[in-house]
Amino acid sequence: MNCPRCNAKVAFVKDQCDNCGQSLKNYRRIVSTSNILYNKGLEQAKVRDLSGAIRSLRQSLEFNKLNTNARNLLGVIYFEEGEIVSALSEWVISKHFQPQNNDADKYIRQVQSNPNKLEMYNQTIKKYNSALFSAQHGDGDMAIIQLKKVVNLNPKFVRANQLLALLYMMSGKRDDKVRAKKLLTSISKVDVTNTTTIRYLKELSDVQLKGEPAPKKVTAQEPEPRKVLPRVDVDAYKPITPYKEEKPSIMPFINIVVGVLIGMALMGFLIIPHIEANKSDKENSEFKKYSEQKASTDSDVSTLKNEKQKLEDEIKKLKEENEALAGDGSSNGSTLQVSYENLLAAMESYTAADKVTAAKKLVKVNEEILTGSKAKKVYEDIKENTFGDASKSYFEQGRDAYNGEGEYAGRKDYDKAIRLLQKSLDFDKDNTDSLYFMGRCYQQKSDVDKAKEYYNKIVDDYPQSGRVGEANRRLRELGE
Repeated sequence: MNCPRCNAKVAFVKDQCDNCGQSLKNYRRIVSTSNILYNKGLEQAKVRDLSGAIRSLRQSLEFNKLNTNARNLLGVIYFEEGEIVSALSEWVISKHFQPQNNDADKYIRQVQSNPNKLEMYNQTIKKYNSALFSAQHGDGDMAIIQLKKVVNLNPKFVRANQLLALLYMMSGKRDDKVRAKKLLTSISKVDVTNTTTIRYLKELSDVQLKGEPAPKKVTAQEPEPRKVLPRVDVDAYKPITPYKEEKPSIMPFINIVVGVLIGMALMGFLIIPHIEANKSDKENSEFKKYSEQKASTDSDVSTLKNEKQKLEDEIKKLKEENEALAGDGSSNGSTLQVSYENLLAAMESYTAADKVTAAKKLVKVNEEILTGSKAKKVYEDIKENTFGDASKSYFEQGRDAYNGEGEYAGRKDYDKAIRLLQKSLDFDKDNTDSLYFMGRCYQQKSDVDKAKEYYNKIVDDYPQSGRVGEANRRLRELGE
């Protein structure tokens, strides 16, 4: 166990840190509770109580966010349920807290090492989102088409299966209810305690799949079975008539002929017309079915045509999301994983009161692809509290390079000063001190136009700044 204050190694049974004297009783109790909840989640996962395991592991991480075993197992469970993005997020955070000897490295490599499989995961996410959008806007048919593709690509995607089953149930058709029950029965083996799956199956309790026993009818009070003799068929025990040779007779032949004639008459008057009527009904039914199918097909074609533009817009949007996930099309090329790694690194530096390093890490984060509201809030808080310090630090270095002071003592370096002052402006474009010294650097380099540009910017945009008087004086020196 590591001390929460100084991070020194401490025996788990110790009540106090030998290095800094921190009391460890409460901390040890918290770590123990986190480990107990992790073990509970592990046992639940072994019997496929994935919903229960997720709850236990989340509670474990609430007690101890550094419990990488719990975080890695939570990622594995998310992956098993088809939640690829959630799984990768947990593994990336785990890797940040424990960079060495962490199973999260192996899990991430397994996902990213196979481009085809990674593309398949991306396709399932895009199609699921598209289907969810269609379902929310009342286009159930299009949603069903998309979700069928999703569950074919990833049969264990629990939420996709549940949504497809719900859409089938909403149609009210018997065949669709059977399809819904098949889907729910299949994913109930992935997560045996998923309350949504169980609730949907309860709604379909009157639907019987092929091979399932019929539901048992419950009576108010069933009498206890009594031991009785088997029922005997009355025709089973008849006296056997003794064998007796009969004399030849013409009556049987006559009876046969009469029976044939009567049968033919019945067939002509009753059976044949009935057969013809059935044939006609069958033809009419088949024609009606064909007409309905054709009308349905025409309707589907019309619907697909009407949805073409909407699908194109959705495809464009999803491509942009996919490019952001893959690291393309963003301002700094930062992938979702790299952005979260840099955000966590910025948090770590900010917590250690190293604001300049925190700002350097934060500038590498692509804010546009941060998915959670908490992550965006952390980004904004760190930016607000670090960018000013970073701008000031770079300004002071740039000023030293301009004056030949500090680490640049005895050698003025205007090009280096310009680079440092530009970094200062990257963090705070309103830093008038940096704007003024940028003008001074270009004035010393005899680049009059650039020098005037920076002096005029101070005069025009920041009239209340303390650098306005100096900027006007420099402009007069340059002939303005």
